[in-house]
Amino acid sequence: MEKMSAPKNDSGNNHRISGIVGFSIYTLGLFAAASLLQYVSIEPISSQLIAIIGTLAIWRYSWGMVHFCRSLIYRKIVFPDMRVQAEAGGNHLMPPHIYLLLTSFRINSETTILVYNAAILEAINCGIPATIIASIVESSDESLIKELFLRANPPEHVRLQFVRIPGTGKRDGLAQGFRAISRNMPAPDSLVAVIDGDSELEDGLIRKCAPFFSMMPKLGALTTDEDCDVEGSEIMTQWHQLRFAQRHILMSSMSLSCKVLTLTGRMSMFRADIITDPSFISHVETDSINHWRLGYFKFLTGDDKSTWYWIIKNGYDMIYVPDVLVHTIEHPPSKSFFKATSILMLRWFGNMLRINGRAITLGPARMGLFAWWCTLDQRVSMWTSLTGPTFAFFLSIKYSWAFVFIYLVWIGFTRWIMTLMMLSARPRVSWYYPFLMYYNQIWGSCIKTYSFFRLDRQSWTRQKTSIDRNLTGVQQMILNGSSLLLHGVAILVFITIVGLLSGVLELSFFGFQ
Repeated sequence: MEKMSAPKNDSGNNHRISGIVGFSIYTLGLFAAASLLQYVSIEPISSQLIAIIGTLAIWRYSWGMVHFCRSLIYRKIVFPDMRVQAEAGGNHLMPPHIYLLLTSFRINSETTILVYNAAILEAINCGIPATIIASIVESSDESLIKELFLRANPPEHVRLQFVRIPGTGKRDGLAQGFRAISRNMPAPDSLVAVIDGDSELEDGLIRKCAPFFSMMPKLGALTTDEDCDVEGSEIMTQWHQLRFAQRHILMSSMSLSCKVLTLTGRMSMFRADIITDPSFISHVETDSINHWRLGYFKFLTGDDKSTWYWIIKNGYDMIYVPDVLVHTIEHPPSKSFFKATSILMLRWFGNMLRINGRAITLGPARMGLFAWWCTLDQRVSMWTSLTGPTFAFFLSIKYSWAFVFIYLVWIGFTRWIMTLMMLSARPRVSWYYPFLMYYNQIWGSCIKTYSFFRLDRQSWTRQKTSIDRNLTGVQQMILNGSSLLLHGVAILVFITIVGLLSGVLELSFFGFQ
């Protein structure tokens, strides 16, 4: 099979909007609606309420602009200097050995061929000793990978090693792969690239990423940009593309502080002495939480969050390499857009929230003030993102339904601007983006609040592995009931606060004067 062509990142010049007709209609409709605002009266609303709404809006949108500006500074000013330095160093900055650890389970043969061909060619072309560690479950994968390796006719300094594991989850596969690398006794300053079985490396990735570890003694790990091919509908494809574009901006912003918010499992590169550290291996394999209400349970998913937490807890830096792409082959868990996106967000946000609490406790001194504040904002934003539509609903009840119209125009306008801002990260954006951004904000926040009270709910989208907590039916019923109760109370408190601020609810309603 042919290797996928690499899409251009933000260094491209041919910036355009896909579906320009749809975007033009959206723009014209938006400005037509905005022109009608002059006929909308908001006289009954108080200046105090306008100040409250304005403060919330300024907080959320200024925070987004901070990330956007930091991202531009990193991608356009800081990182280009880093790239020049890395290229000037040549072979002197390359490690003595590179290990490529790939984990594969229930991935179709076409994808496996693409992924391993790319990894093998990278190992051959990087110009340094390389070992490919294939952590696999099925014997058919071993036969196929061996055939691909022999067909590439690799030089002697490129080796292939297999680790056979039971299909008990990715964490076990990674841990066994880490132990296999440990048994090889890597030379000092060796590196390990941890790669998903559905992720195809860009040509030259190793030589583009490895030098940064020699340049930055405190660098523990790095990750790169991503793009994808999606086996699904056009809207599903655009949803993934939007996610990666937003990720590109956020990760670049974070990297300005030499921190990121996750070490993406699709491809992240680590120092070998971290990968072979017994405490790191144990942490990834058996990461768990002892929740005050949900009790003790191991983490099934979110290995990339576990590696990230260990790295940041132990004082290492992390960076994002924005000019290197990893191509992923996405297989949505359902043909239904709503169901597929809900399943994926439930997994991603659950992983984030399971680690979020312990990361916050590290404090700004350990994490760095900006990274710590961003971690805290992850917990706050799932409620503040719901404030806008809730306010609009309450204001429409107390004053006029015109406030719903005002809110929709505001949402349409801000998402129109955000879509154009995405052109700084991608040469092509879609007219779907304004709608998908709002969908992600509202439905994503709902899923975050749902996950926050149900941290024990975990599932893979590909694997059917699960963790048996040995709970009786009554115990599980009690946990489910308490989750539902606390979630309901939180929603009630949120609605009450917004209701009081909007003036629809008054303290006398609750028995206070």
